[in-house]
Amino acid sequence: MKKNIAYYKDKYVGILGAGKSGLAAAKILINSNANIFVFDDHYPRPLSIKKSNWKPDALIVTGDISNDGSIESYNNAFNEFISLKIPVLCIPGNHDCKENLITCLSQNISSRLQIISDWVFIGLDTSLKENPSGFLNSNELSTLKMHIEEHCKKNIIICLHHQPVLINSKWIDDIGLENKEEFFEMIEKYKNIKGIFFGHIHQEFNSNINNISIYGTPSTCKQFKPRKKKFELDVLPPAYRRIELSRNGTINSDVVWIDS
Repeated sequence: MKKNIAYYKDKYVGILGAGKSGLAAAKILINSNANIFVFDDHYPRPLSIKKSNWKPDALIVTGDISNDGSIESYNNAFNEFISLKIPVLCIPGNHDCKENLITCLSQNISSRLQIISDWVFIGLDTSLKENPSGFLNSNELSTLKMHIEEHCKKNIIICLHHQPVLINSKWIDDIGLENKEEFFEMIEKYKNIKGIFFGHIHQEFNSNINNISIYGTPSTCKQFKPRKKKFELDVLPPAYRRIELSRNGTINSDVVWIDS
């Protein structure tokens, strides 16, 4: 970085390798408003690292809000969510205490449904007690069907914690959604389902099944290395997924890696 940081403003900068030095360079350059792309053979496409002044209309939280499941931890998180003054959909993950999470829900925070203009976000509870895997019981599937049919003229996005698809990482595929086939059999007849978003995998993932866009989102904490047979942490920074929706049912989404 011998040049003044202002030199890189609005330029496209490629960084080879997502190791500590590569990410350190990205963190410096992010303040120059450069267009930063990190290339690494672990990832199917370059990582775009950027600052964002984007103002959301809603917040979707796909689980694992707390690691200890305490009332205090949920109150701390939800106070932050409430301060945004936007609708929030917040569903439990395998690390959450579902009872305490639901107890702390308030104001604009829902664990089941948020309606934003022409779009309906449906939250599903896939968590199992003392089990890292996920499962949609008959009540969750019935509730999902009810909401889809109730809002048959709107675009639907389904949000859950556990991934309903294989992501080519054996150890976390083994603790994904157990009844994924039953889930897809139930939703395949509904043409207004446009997207499925999930957490759990701590990495970026994009796919498409039956014209439904499927997105996995990195963690706002630590990331897992993709395409690994065994658990391995990545060096990538925290991130969140930005979603832009059109009235015609189109979804555009990208991942914003945060300067940590």
